[in-house]
Amino acid sequence: MKPLPIIRKVLSASFVAILFSAFAAFAAAQNPPLSLADLLIGLRSKKATIEERNQILTRAVTERGVTFVNTPEIEKELIATGADAGMITAVRARSAKPTPPPPPVKPVATPTPADFYSKRADASLAKGDVDSALADYDKALEIKADDPTLYVSRGKALFTKNSFDQSVKDYDKAIELAPKTAVAFLNRGASYEKLGDVQKALTDYRSASDLDSANETARAEVKRIETQLAKEEADRKAKDEAAKAEAARLATPPEFLNLGSLSSDSAIRLVTPTYSPIARQSRVTGKVTVEVTLDDEGNVTKANAIAGPAMLRQSAEDAANRSKFKPATFNGTPIKAKGVITYNFSL
Repeated sequence: MKPLPIIRKVLSASFVAILFSAFAAFAAAQNPPLSLADLLIGLRSKKATIEERNQILTRAVTERGVTFVNTPEIEKELIATGADAGMITAVRARSAKPTPPPPPVKPVATPTPADFYSKRADASLAKGDVDSALADYDKALEIKADDPTLYVSRGKALFTKNSFDQSVKDYDKAIELAPKTAVAFLNRGASYEKLGDVQKALTDYRSASDLDSANETARAEVKRIETQLAKEEADRKAKDEAAKAEAARLATPPEFLNLGSLSSDSAIRLVTPTYSPIARQSRVTGKVTVEVTLDDEGNVTKANAIAGPAMLRQSAEDAANRSKFKPATFNGTPIKAKGVITYNFSL
């Protein structure tokens, strides 16, 4: 039984020799570098001890190299599969070098034509992106500051953003550069109208119509503003006439001033009516309303009971005739007046 270990060692040594010979023959034939899969498969092989596998693979790595770039993750996987320190050192030494990135290409600044920014701005404005449009119009004008069409276009964008005072400035510049630009006058007129200056708007609409007789929009705007101003003028005149008529009416004193209900507050002397014996015996009570007419000194010139028990009316009228009130005035002048006195009869 003792010779068995010796036999095992002999067989193992033979296998190792055969495996080395196979690797050498393979290397001599093709000599390709080892992939990560090659190493993992070799480490997992059960045909030799782990020490022998490490020796074989370490030599192969040293002679042929590897196809992969070594990383801490790969080393961790190799060690977990059985790789020893010698094999890891060999892998590190023969690891493929990462391909360096190409040097960055420094962009060459080339001038961009104003038309590019202008067209991109037009597209942004059509999509409703006013801020982007304005930014591109600004860039286009930096390149081509003497182009009136760019000022007109930027003026439209500013108008869309409700920056009417700024749009007027752009149209001013466009007209300065090209005095016969009808669209600049038309659009500036719209901006002036938004700012509340209708007269300036009308002047610009007329200029646009004169410069471009085929411009239906300009003619329509002129007609609309002229009609609006004519109506406003007619309304103003009618209002002035109505105000004058009212002033004249108020300046003309009426025949009588209606004072409404008269009380002790407006009276110089307010006589209390007497209860007639017949009415008292009949136990007649109630309110009597007397309509009175006053002269310009406040004296009662006429008294007429218009409501209340019949048996109490005469007493009420007599009391009213003997009363006196403060004179009514119209614009500081004493005037005749009318009013009513209410007497309350109770037992």
